[in-house]
Amino acid sequence: DISLPDRSPPVDPSVSPEHNSRIKFYCNEILNRTQGSGAISVLEFNKEGTHLAYGNSDGILSILELGQSRSDIGFSTHACSKPYQSFLSHEPEFDCLKSQSIEEKLTFIRWLNCSGPSHFLLSANERTIKLWRVAEVPVREMDNLNFPTESGSRKKVAIRSNSDIKVPRWKPRPTDNKVVRVYNKKVYARGHGFSLTGLALFLDQQTFLSSDPLRINLWHYDVDYEAFTIVDLMPDRIEDITHLITGLTTSPSSPSLFAYSTNRGSIRICDTRSTALCDKPALEIDNLAASEQNAVVILLNSISDLKFFNNSDRFIATRDFMSVKIWDLANTSAPVEIYPVQSHLKPYMNSIYETELLFDDFKLSLSSDDKYIITGSYQADIRILDRSVGPSGIYKIKMEPDDSHLYSGFYGHSPDAITPDLATAPWPRPLSVDTSAPVAEYGDSTSDSTAGIMSITSLFSPASVKKWISVSWCPKSLVVAACHADAIHIIEGMNGNPSSSSREPVESTNIDESG
Repeated sequence: DISLPDRSPPVDPSVSPEHNSRIKFYCNEILNRTQGSGAISVLEFNKEGTHLAYGNSDGILSILELGQSRSDIGFSTHACSKPYQSFLSHEPEFDCLKSQSIEEKLTFIRWLNCSGPSHFLLSANERTIKLWRVAEVPVREMDNLNFPTESGSRKKVAIRSNSDIKVPRWKPRPTDNKVVRVYNKKVYARGHGFSLTGLALFLDQQTFLSSDPLRINLWHYDVDYEAFTIVDLMPDRIEDITHLITGLTTSPSSPSLFAYSTNRGSIRICDTRSTALCDKPALEIDNLAASEQNAVVILLNSISDLKFFNNSDRFIATRDFMSVKIWDLANTSAPVEIYPVQSHLKPYMNSIYETELLFDDFKLSLSSDDKYIITGSYQADIRILDRSVGPSGIYKIKMEPDDSHLYSGFYGHSPDAITPDLATAPWPRPLSVDTSAPVAEYGDSTSDSTAGIMSITSLFSPASVKKWISVSWCPKSLVVAACHADAIHIIEGMNGNPSSSSREPVESTNIDESG
């Protein structure tokens, strides 16, 4: 008899808590966007978990350095961040052939493996990908000059022969301080005729993939003037287009395996070892019948993001508008796990159909042990999925601003009482988490509340809706970053019940994106 391996990838007990204990999530830090800067559009932790990069709609890429800060509520320390570097990554362009403007808004950030003291990362807007090197260099000063450098000096220099001429030289300052320099190494342009939908790095650290709705290109880091198209879905006639590429991911263990998703809920697995042109995938998973023509059904099943598991290329996690699904590539008839992360919107779907909310591309991210998955939703909601518990293990987390009065109960204040400025309350701060029951089924009226109805109603006002599109899980920890247009929230899962203390409060941070 042939026995298949366990469906669940191995869990590292040093990272994850015990299955029978529930994690408490705390907000460690809220980084607010400064007035006048662009909306935050994307964020990503590096593979070592030491830095967090984020981009905005002005084309500015900023990097935060992660560390540990003294906690104010009983824990010894908690994860925090400090500014590391900020620079202009992309500028607006104009496509003369198509008479189309190209926004500078950053849509993808991908970190390469750390190599020595330098960090390398890719950033992309709608069309152009750039490779950056970020390095710390010692501070140096010029010495042995031919003119006086003292302030206010009137000393004249007389040069009468060649021996009087000094050769200037650089010398390091007698200090350990270093400055962070950013170097643009490569610009990968003109590879796509449509907006990018995916960016993924191969394990070999020599090549990477980029995708638009109809093509996937293979790039080499050292070659920025040409790319090899390995997937081409462009038919002879535009009317014959049936699938559009919506997401892209590469295997964490094989330098030749990658997968992409489509707007019809399909997942296609390709292996470059079998064929260089991967127009016909090695494995295809179809979630909809080929004859399905209902536009709403297609939009609800469109996959906005997909990821291979970190410890196994047998499993893939996908996110569509209503749910997160786990697929087993050894059994593709149906997903092995389904988590309804937005079923509370079901009673309002008739109104949502009339908006552009169905086109929102929510991302997902997995923990290092593949036990937890984070994904975003609307307003104050994000979802963290505990796969060891199943659908009943969905953490429905409320992400509040730093001055929210929902924190007042934790610090012994009545919500109706006059409270001090909560923006200076101790950190980390507990987050409201509901794990008492699974997410309500479609149409369950018991899930409605006055606050919930008001929150749902505000979805239809573009000026007030918050979308937690981009999320990222810090490797080898329970630290997570999630963002909407105006702020980044860094949260952390902890065990135990900390006791309040009267330590000096830590102030929230404003993001300065002036470059």
